[in-house]
Amino acid sequence: MNGDAALSQALAGGASLAGTAVAVAVLPAVLVLCTSFPRILLTLGILRQGLGLGSVPGGLVVTGLAAVLTFAAMGPTLEASWSGGLRSLAQGSVKDPTVAWQGAERPLRDFMFDQLEKSGGGATLNRVLQARGVTVDPDAPPTRREITTGTLVPAFALNELRVACMLGFKVLLPFLAIDLAVAATLASLGMFMTPPQMVSLPLKLMLFVAVDGWAMVSAGLVSGIVQGAAT
Repeated sequence: MNGDAALSQALAGGASLAGTAVAVAVLPAVLVLCTSFPRILLTLGILRQGLGLGSVPGGLVVTGLAAVLTFAAMGPTLEASWSGGLRSLAQGSVKDPTVAWQGAERPLRDFMFDQLEKSGGGATLNRVLQARGVTVDPDAPPTRREITTGTLVPAFALNELRVACMLGFKVLLPFLAIDLAVAATLASLGMFMTPPQMVSLPLKLMLFVAVDGWAMVSAGLVSGIVQGAAT
């Protein structure tokens, strides 16, 4: 009898440990989707492609810059989530990741709702709700409390990708204008064998450095997120 009880206790402990390990492994991905990291990373990646630099700067540099800018833009929100529950999980005072997540969830939910409202992501949220079989009444939209986190997170992540593509389009326009101007000039001069990229790349780099492009784009991304969180 004692052996059966010990076996049951061991199995329960093993299941709890496995659940904790899975939660800890999934938590970073969830946190990434609950922040503006995808927006910043995708915009910076599009900017690099627009410059025509290929893989320069490297992916690690771009990812690190995106992470730093995310912390700069979401400092108060991340601090509130850390104090609300993640700190207890890291210090070991709370063993259940679910309890820790519940404490960290509210600041992130408020941030995601604010960003959706600021960037016009209501249509994206409605599509996610409809995909989950929830009927949305345009005259009486659901309140924040009625929308579950399981619905909010994918809607927020999809909206962040949409916003990043819009920002990337705006970033690409000046570079596209330079590429077209260079290509037209070379064609008018009869220099058909000269690759336009050979001429446009130095021009784009010179213009980008002259306006301090990396700082300008980074400041714009951070200020857009901060203003959205302040509404």
